[in-house]
Amino acid sequence: MHISHRKIRKPRRGNGNLELKESLSSMVRKTSGVPLYVQVRETLRGEYSQLPPRTAIPTELELIERFGVSRITLRKAVDDLVVDGLLERRQGKGTFTSVPKLTHELNAISSWTEQLRALGYNPRTAQRICNEISPPRRVAHALDLEPAEKVVMLRRTRLVGAEPLSLMTNYIPSRLVPNFIQESEAAESLYEFLERRYSLVPERAVDTVETRSATDEEAETLCIEPWSPILVVTRLSFLGDGSPLELATAISRGDRYQYRVTLHGRARVDRNGLAE
Repeated sequence: MHISHRKIRKPRRGNGNLELKESLSSMVRKTSGVPLYVQVRETLRGEYSQLPPRTAIPTELELIERFGVSRITLRKAVDDLVVDGLLERRQGKGTFTSVPKLTHELNAISSWTEQLRALGYNPRTAQRICNEISPPRRVAHALDLEPAEKVVMLRRTRLVGAEPLSLMTNYIPSRLVPNFIQESEAAESLYEFLERRYSLVPERAVDTVETRSATDEEAETLCIEPWSPILVVTRLSFLGDGSPLELATAISRGDRYQYRVTLHGRARVDRNGLAE
């Protein structure tokens, strides 16, 4: 009878169950009919979904040794988890479990502050700039202003905890908000302040959402790498009489923020893009 002299690693004291569990979970069945990368991916998904955000995962070589698969197979499994949002890669640092994204619902008119409070956060403002200016042409056109009219421009960096999340710029016709610069200093929610102080309530809004890479200035403000993906939402809101109230732009970190739209009913569209 042949006796194998392969050295068996003894589990560390107090950690035997963990090592046994990892050993069993590392087994992939090459004859099961399930692709190897799927087996690896789902094993890692089960483990990493239980870890705190920003936890570093083992290196690629460590995972290849653990599962006994090729580099291509391991990368495919990890790539899928990155796409799913469970993991994130940081250049020069490694791969980490992701921080859950904050979700802004776009099915009702609400402020950034109101949305974050509803999620249980206490949002704050930094780098607040508020001036009365002659508006850029696009702003004047969107707000349907007369040639000599001015706007109040409010620019803020919005924080969750100590983390910068969004860079927001709001333009409001000056005639609607007298003494806004002085009186809005302590206001966190713009919509709450407009309603309380001026009885201005947006009744309709049009949001346009796009993605692009951050500029150097935006990346520095939001504490992200240059050229990181960002979400840009431009909102034009209207009062009950149909007149424009505000033009706003919110630039948010793509790794921490997402927008969700709830749709109802089925709209049939013809070949010209018009609803039938």
